[in-house]
Amino acid sequence: VRRVQQSILGSFVNVSTCPTCQGSGEVISTPCQHCRGSGQVRTAKSINVKIPAGVDDGTRIRLAGEGEPGQQGGPPGNLYVLLHVQRHPIFRRNGDDIVLELNINIAQAALGDKVTIPTLDGDETIQIPPGTQTGRVFRLRGRGVTRLRRTGRGDLLILTQVVVPTKLDEQQRELIQELGKTLGKGVILQQERSLMDRLRDVFSL
Repeated sequence: VRRVQQSILGSFVNVSTCPTCQGSGEVISTPCQHCRGSGQVRTAKSINVKIPAGVDDGTRIRLAGEGEPGQQGGPPGNLYVLLHVQRHPIFRRNGDDIVLELNINIAQAALGDKVTIPTLDGDETIQIPPGTQTGRVFRLRGRGVTRLRRTGRGDLLILTQVVVPTKLDEQQRELIQELGKTLGKGVILQQERSLMDRLRDVFSL
């Protein structure tokens, strides 16, 4: 649309987009009641999205051509899917590695034992060596999360926690009392690191 304005300095011509056709060059005299002449109708549809192995919370997947349609017959945009990964009740993730906290009793810690643990691939038996202390980490290589867009998997880190019983029956109490007599009195040592400090060490491995 060309508009001519007169002033004391002469004539000025302004060119702007037609407010009726919005620059399309066409005017629809009887527009559709659904699209009102825009040629587009907003609808919802469901599409299948393939989630690759190894995605983490916040991963964004781009689906080309599944976004809003382009204006004036232009190509459609893209659809971005933002993923939120639900927390697991027993596994914790750190990058491609998985951390599993394993509680063992004092007898297992002192004498050693074979215990069955869950993994992403099913249950597996590991050996707890005698003298295991709280905070010791056992590593199962290749049992973690699949590396996104790479080959291989992370590791499964098993963090041991020696649990001291809070309720004992009479026989158990007598046995521990006898054991305590042979172990002697405790001595003051350097303050142990907290469990959170040990967890930070695990995550830095």
